[in-house]
Amino acid sequence: MKIQHLSLSPILKSALVFALAFFLHLSSFAQVDQIREKLLNTNELLVAAHRAAHQKHPENSLQAIQEAIDLGVDIIEIDARVTTDGIVYLMHDQTINRTTTGTGDLEKMSSAELKEFTLLFDGKDSGIAIPTLKEALALSKGKIMVDLDLKTDKIEEVMAVVRELDVLDEVIFFDSDWKILAEIKSKMPTAYLMPRTYKANQIKKAYKKLDPVIVHIDPSFNTEKTIKIAQKYGLRTWINSLGDLDKELTTNPKPELAFDLVEHGANIVQTDLPAFWIGIKSRVNQID
Repeated sequence: MKIQHLSLSPILKSALVFALAFFLHLSSFAQVDQIREKLLNTNELLVAAHRAAHQKHPENSLQAIQEAIDLGVDIIEIDARVTTDGIVYLMHDQTINRTTTGTGDLEKMSSAELKEFTLLFDGKDSGIAIPTLKEALALSKGKIMVDLDLKTDKIEEVMAVVRELDVLDEVIFFDSDWKILAEIKSKMPTAYLMPRTYKANQIKKAYKKLDPVIVHIDPSFNTEKTIKIAQKYGLRTWINSLGDLDKELTTNPKPELAFDLVEHGANIVQTDLPAFWIGIKSRVNQID
């Protein structure tokens, strides 16, 4: 029996390609919609990758952001600083000395100067360019929530990029300076805010002044009382595994150590070990 192969017309082929591309486009946006729904309307444990997933790539790089997306991370944390000519770049430190092939204070440099340097990984030149916030948000759009750690007081430039990319509902603004967050809220009333708190009684004040969706707490007051206060005001609680706990988990990856961090109900964990914590998340959320 002779099998006849179906021949598609060029128009039909084009239509199928368009339909597939459109489906993939919708699927990616459904991804961030699902994460945002969990963030705002559940108490499920969520995982935030500190400076994106930088175990195999430079921190705050586009490659680290893509790695976090591929891992299934809920939120990436990235750091924003602004050049003298108003371009927002991803950079944690005040200077570019530790993380790039260059030296200098980023906010005293131009974008043209930054383009001369590349990111380091494990102390070696990766050949990867220092990314702009615009590039980062274009990559993350529709796929993952973004925690913007504001390392700058030039927030107009940061907000302009968020507006241009139309990702206000995919971004969380974080700062320890509540005045900066209040200014953002005055100009972007629907913005998601996360203030840093240093003791439990600041949670009520943060709620009244800023109407945040998350409060950042520290292990020193990661208690049942703290979590109950946050829950009273409908706030999620963000806590860090990065630092001493992540270091211990690197050599001694016992789930019990991770469970201890979230036993009282803290429900967003920022970590340098996102793959490990994704495994913990699945177990914790099954229990809940």
